[in-house]
Amino acid sequence: MKNPSNDKVKYQEAVFDKKAGKRKIYAIGGRKNRNHAIKLNKIFETLQFHDGDKVLEIGTGEGEHAYWCLKYSGIFYTGVDISRRSLDVADKRLCGFKNRYLLKKENANRLSFDNDHFDSVFCAATLHHMEEPFSMISEMVRVLKPNGKIALMEPNWIYPSNVGFAIFLREDRNMFLMKKRNLYRWLKKAGLKDIKVENLLYTPPAPKKLIPFYDHVDEICGKLPMIRAFSLMLFGSAVK
Repeated sequence: MKNPSNDKVKYQEAVFDKKAGKRKIYAIGGRKNRNHAIKLNKIFETLQFHDGDKVLEIGTGEGEHAYWCLKYSGIFYTGVDISRRSLDVADKRLCGFKNRYLLKKENANRLSFDNDHFDSVFCAATLHHMEEPFSMISEMVRVLKPNGKIALMEPNWIYPSNVGFAIFLREDRNMFLMKKRNLYRWLKKAGLKDIKVENLLYTPPAPKKLIPFYDHVDEICGKLPMIRAFSLMLFGSAVK
């Protein structure tokens, strides 16, 4: 396994430190919309949180996913991120959930947690920021308890806007590796079982009055293989 270069880790840290606290909430691109809920519901349904579970998220960012986890379940949430400034924003967002979460600045390729520590581990749009994605998956598996569940949500490289990000943004370059066969191969190589990798397709989250129509379109398009292949996101899950 290759050791990710310190220069590239520092670059990612600088990028997300600079972005911290500056994200605007857009109807289409923000994190408070129908599509964000679809992604998180998929993760929740797969991991099946129970009260008291210890759950780890790699790539906490500004705490959007953490907020949902803590609001709608009784878990103890641990989040790690390379960006200290992003974690500071997350800490302010989560202040209403005292004693139920822990945030740590860490490199996902070298986690500080003991083996077999967490009931579930997940990441959402984090893996493609890693120089060596399999290194991060290996760490996720190491800290996961036997029979624990793992979930990965990543941009589908073939979706047009994702191709643009991968071409023009250095921090998104490994989006080109986010393919179903690669996710399956990495999860298999990590020694996991019950592996599933699928396309997650959804249409725009706005305007709100058209959401019932979009729900119907999603249902139809999800049954058409050629359209489903161009989904915005990919979703992988497995059991240790």
